[in-house]
Amino acid sequence: MTARSPFSRLVVVERTGSTNTDLRRALTGPDGALDPAAAAAWPHLSALRALTQTAGRGRADHTWTTPPTGALTASIVVRPLVPAASLAWLPLLAGLAVARALAPRLESTGWSAATKWPNDVVAVPTPAVSAPAEVPGWGSSRKVAGILTELIGAPGGSEASGSAAAAHRGEAPAVVVGIGINLAQPAAQLPVPWAASLASLGAPVPAAAEVLEDCGRHLAELLAAWEASSGDPDAGAGALGVQLRGACATLGQSVRVTGPGGVVTGTAVDLAPGLVLQVGDGAGTRRVVVTAGDVTTVRAAG
Repeated sequence: MTARSPFSRLVVVERTGSTNTDLRRALTGPDGALDPAAAAAWPHLSALRALTQTAGRGRADHTWTTPPTGALTASIVVRPLVPAASLAWLPLLAGLAVARALAPRLESTGWSAATKWPNDVVAVPTPAVSAPAEVPGWGSSRKVAGILTELIGAPGGSEASGSAAAAHRGEAPAVVVGIGINLAQPAAQLPVPWAASLASLGAPVPAAAEVLEDCGRHLAELLAAWEASSGDPDAGAGALGVQLRGACATLGQSVRVTGPGGVVTGTAVDLAPGLVLQVGDGAGTRRVVVTAGDVTTVRAAG
């Protein structure tokens, strides 16, 4: 029996600049705000996949091109029924969904899948494999996927300070979740030393369509759990918060975060969903929450 697709709508195009840009344009009116009539064509958990993407976008306006068949590039529309103040958890939830989709495909390689705050998915060597040469800022981990979430603002910015979840999907904020996963590229075609693909790690190369379906299924399950906790992963028994923290390879590392406010160095100790750093030593120790920035590893803590 064929598993039911998690997507309410799935469109595949041969070539485009950026699937995130395409969906943003499809969802918005001339003022750049969410157009309810246009958004009806792209409901919750609808997806756009490009076989080739020529102007992919990442956080901080990073751009890249993906070759045909080499990577999975897709964007998913979500309309989560959570308070707007909780939406900052979404990149971590999407990263966990991708990590879960990739984990079984890495089992035979000696690598495991984990998230890296704020929006990457990395492969981490297990004791079963010889650790590769360390890359400054990344150590022995390798980036296999990236996430880019973009909120589509409602007219008048009404979602910015909402403390209650919308009652219906049509009233919920729209967020475009962009996913880029390296699948088949050989090591020589990867753009930076800290990048990896499933193929370069020794995994069999899966069909991109299958990986996307798995990402969608895991994302749908995580979104349902998130909505059940009213947008707070630590509510109730806090099971979702435990899962998010357990998957995050950044925690426990001594890191340097370069963000809009400057550079902060400390030990990553928690997710809030910003990265909580323990900074300083002894009596001068304090906790700092960083909400955005590029994270590089200084050394393993302890």
